[in-house]
Amino acid sequence: MQKKYALFDFDGTLCKGDSIIQLCQFACKRKLCTRRQLLRGICAAIRFKLGRLTIEQAKQQALAWIKGRSEIEMADFAQLFCREVLVPRFFPDGIAALQKEKANGATVLLITASPSFYLMPMKDILGVYDVIGTRMDVDPSGLYTSLVGDNCRGLQKALRLAEYLAAKGDRLDYESSTAYGNSTGDLPMLELCQSKVAVNPGKKMKQTLETMENVTIVHWGVAPGKVKEES
Repeated sequence: MQKKYALFDFDGTLCKGDSIIQLCQFACKRKLCTRRQLLRGICAAIRFKLGRLTIEQAKQQALAWIKGRSEIEMADFAQLFCREVLVPRFFPDGIAALQKEKANGATVLLITASPSFYLMPMKDILGVYDVIGTRMDVDPSGLYTSLVGDNCRGLQKALRLAEYLAAKGDRLDYESSTAYGNSTGDLPMLELCQSKVAVNPGKKMKQTLETMENVTIVHWGVAPGKVKEES
């Protein structure tokens, strides 16, 4: 069945900054992650930017402190993290856009490179239908082991969505659906929808957007009422 969808990236699109960094800092504050583990994660991020690690390797190192922790423990932690750290970092205009999409009958999905386990509370907080993100493996006893599969970015966003829709027996209606993203890693997802919204795009993304049709550029900030649109 064809359905109208609204696809939202999360980090930098609905929420300011990189949520994995915030997650590790919050975990350190709550004694789930040692300072040494936090420092190792920061170093991994730097090495990724220098091209010395893949994004999967960097995330694996940054999130190593989760290994051996239970799904139940991390679900409770994720609730606290989302409400105490991420909600205050929301772009109000982004949340308004999401709620407008829901009011207009769209099924709203978050499709993010961040591990989905810690963004699942957004299903209740924002009322989104589901969260598709980078996966983490859980052993038969319910304990986390490691990241599994590719980082949910770039073409993986489109592939993971196709996998998700196939499992549900649904099809995305291109003409009525909208996608929101802030980086070049979101472009394959934006191309799935006729209406494309680029949030605070950088120079590289803007250059790519010039070759695409039906693009709206918006500038969202943490303070409300700061939205500006470009056709």
